[in-house]
Amino acid sequence: MAPWKKALIVAASVLVCFVCAVGAYAFWFSGQLDDRFSMGDQTDAAVNDALASPISGKPFYMLLLGSDSREGSDTSSREDESGDNQRSDVMILVRVDAKNKQVTMVSIPRDTPLTLEDGSIVKLNEAYNIGGAAYSIEAVSKITGVPISHYAEVHFSEFQELVDKIGGVEVDVPVELSYKDALTGEWITLEPGVQTLDGQQAQIFARARHEYETDQDAHRQNNIRTLLEAIITKVLEKPFYELPDTVLSLAESVGTDFNSSDLVSLALEYAGGSGSMTIYSCTGPTDGDINEAAGGIWLCYENPEGWANLMSVVDSGEDPSGLDVNSTAIIPSAA
Repeated sequence: MAPWKKALIVAASVLVCFVCAVGAYAFWFSGQLDDRFSMGDQTDAAVNDALASPISGKPFYMLLLGSDSREGSDTSSREDESGDNQRSDVMILVRVDAKNKQVTMVSIPRDTPLTLEDGSIVKLNEAYNIGGAAYSIEAVSKITGVPISHYAEVHFSEFQELVDKIGGVEVDVPVELSYKDALTGEWITLEPGVQTLDGQQAQIFARARHEYETDQDAHRQNNIRTLLEAIITKVLEKPFYELPDTVLSLAESVGTDFNSSDLVSLALEYAGGSGSMTIYSCTGPTDGDINEAAGGIWLCYENPEGWANLMSVVDSGEDPSGLDVNSTAIIPSAA
């Protein structure tokens, strides 16, 4: 056999082995990603029934849930905050427009009123405790008036791990914040200024609110969206060769209905780093007061017009951050 033929056969063999190795890794990676993104004890059928089918090539909405389970933390003596009782104190509706590399985050206040089938009124974050992720998706979709096609969930204790896995995040802490870590029981204080927060500090940044003189929960929600933006930035700025391990590591802390192939396709749409993205951020109507009809708990005012105006701007792909969504609140007249 001529030497050039032998060389060609060797080169072809190496190429075939390389293609097979890449294919085998891709198959393994896909399986690992799907396993780690599993929704766990969530009922897949119920969640899938609550989700709307996305339209190919069009923007879609997904709901990010931060479920607040204190099981095993030994920091709460309240029965409604222990064991299997969980609430979604963090609810962020995200409009994903991959074609234009745009993301819009809308915080859904946990004190938004939710009317149950029996006519009773509870806080929106109670939906998770009543019917899990599926009911939260249905409730948020009804309030905002948009179909929700995907969801992702991070548990209370896993958020800290997620931030630590990417080496912390850089944020600007606006004021001194002090909060008791619900997992360890220790008080953590954050000084104001630009700094890199580890997982524990990031959790405090996301939960503290009493240091703000006004609009306390709005500030808390803004801090959470700031953290999410910092996480997105940190991940997108990772070197290409580090992304597979980074994604697999983060997937351990997140449950979602996304499958690996759809997620990889979406990630490729946003390729190019955080500088190529447009991220808008806002919160839904937050004004409220003690609601006697709901048993004397603090709730946001009913505000369907405010939600409609906000979601109209969001749905058009415009920046909703400067919109006044509280001026249309329905304020009960004094008795």
